[in-house]
Amino acid sequence: MKIRAKLLLVIVPLLIFPLIFIGFTSYVSARSGITKVAKKFLSYKVTEMYKFCNRQVEILRDTGLINDETYVNLAKKSAIDYADTIGLSKTGYFMGVNSKGDVIFPKLKDKNVVKYNFFQEMKKNKSGLIAFNYDNKDRTGYYLYFEPWDWYILLSEEDTVFYQDANNIKKQVAYTLVITLAFAIVLILLFVKKVTDPIDNVVDTMKDIITSNDLSKRVKVEYDDEIGYLATWFNRMIEDLETAYNQIKEYAYKSVLAKNSEERIRHIFQKYVPAEIIDEVLRTKGEQLLVGKKQVATILFSDIRSFTTISEKLSAEELVKSLNTYFNIMVNVIIEHKGTIDKFIGDAIMAIFGAPVKHEDDPLEAVLTGLNMIKNLHSFNKKQIALNRPPFKIGVGINTGEVVVGNIGSTQKLDYTCIGDAVNLASRLEGLTKMYGIPIIISQFTYEETKTQIDARELDSVRVKGKLKPVNIYQPLDKDINSEEKEAYLLFNEGINLYRNREFQKALNIFKKTYSLLKNDVPSSLYIDRCNELIKNPPGENWDGVYIAKTK
Repeated sequence: MKIRAKLLLVIVPLLIFPLIFIGFTSYVSARSGITKVAKKFLSYKVTEMYKFCNRQVEILRDTGLINDETYVNLAKKSAIDYADTIGLSKTGYFMGVNSKGDVIFPKLKDKNVVKYNFFQEMKKNKSGLIAFNYDNKDRTGYYLYFEPWDWYILLSEEDTVFYQDANNIKKQVAYTLVITLAFAIVLILLFVKKVTDPIDNVVDTMKDIITSNDLSKRVKVEYDDEIGYLATWFNRMIEDLETAYNQIKEYAYKSVLAKNSEERIRHIFQKYVPAEIIDEVLRTKGEQLLVGKKQVATILFSDIRSFTTISEKLSAEELVKSLNTYFNIMVNVIIEHKGTIDKFIGDAIMAIFGAPVKHEDDPLEAVLTGLNMIKNLHSFNKKQIALNRPPFKIGVGINTGEVVVGNIGSTQKLDYTCIGDAVNLASRLEGLTKMYGIPIIISQFTYEETKTQIDARELDSVRVKGKLKPVNIYQPLDKDINSEEKEAYLLFNEGINLYRNREFQKALNIFKKTYSLLKNDVPSSLYIDRCNELIKNPPGENWDGVYIAKTK
């Protein structure tokens, strides 16, 4: 056998097998990574649909309409319409099926799928990933069982789309391997020809190295012929080439995977969390979210007044549309001020300022959020009236204090939330807005953090239900109030001081003025009644001026 054939028989396998192994490993790794991300995407979309359905049920339950078939059907229609708004590919779609196999949505060729294996698989478990064939197309999907409506909510995608990225990478790897092999083989043929032609010169050079003892010309001889010399340099070239190739491949793969993962996370959470918080979570890899910790945060509670009365005046469809519009407006205001939506409780909203990312001005941003919520509510109510719908009234309670934040819940369901006395106090303050007839009340703890930036009038010293120590409460004032109103609020604060010093007659005269200046001011009216009562029945020595709230 000629030396050229020997070289080809040795070199070509050394080149082909590592490249095939590298290409196959790259494809498997890419397919695994992309498949995980795609499965998380399907799971998240189905979970969002599940949450929306659950929220509709909670609204029906909170409004006492859970057993009204008309409202329930409208809520289901709203959920089906919401499914159409979730961004999917052309071949991906939601399917709603009850436990009898009846297709609720969308319109398919089959009105009942009980005969299909995938339906029987879904009935075995209430959630999970599933691969199946429908309409002669292989599909991959994720499903959840929504018990209140007896719905199996399934989101599926054709395998050709689901694994599209992985298949594209496979093609690219194949093309790269073919081109690399072709190019390398051409070079090898030329190199072998060049080496074998002057074989005598190579032998002479090797003799010179041996006879001259020139150690600078290091040559490692593998065999007793020219192939040993050629193999040495080829192996060294392969070693360098493989090292460089592995480094480039690893860097490119990690860069693409990291970029795609970050883009997906941003797309999923940008509707609920400020961009700054997403940046921080990505920077720290979300490690602070995994465990609970104590920290100071500001909590905001808001609630719609007389919601039952409003719901009685609207059809179910009008009620759902009004609520969704209202929530969209208020959520945007909260996110603009770096707040995080903690949860929706019926028609109420709970938001956190200072977790998971803390800012120096969290209390100020929370107060500005409350003021802007009231401003935006005025615009919302104008549209409500134009649509012949009743306007909304809301109350907002804000408190700053130490809370425990982190993932709280069961192994089946976790929520990033906060708990503690500071949270309860914020809720109590929201409830007090009804009694004092004002839209926003903040605690003394929030006031101390914001008093240099926000004007406020002190309302009262209150011992809320479940607390032993009283807390001073304040009404934050909009910066656009006129000079007459500002003077009236200062006068009101003077009346508070006289009241606490037991000078009830002087305080009464001041509160009558503020009642007039502020046009039937409810807090002034409350103090007028208190002063009249205390003038008739003077308090004992232990009287401290603290009002005891008996309700939540």
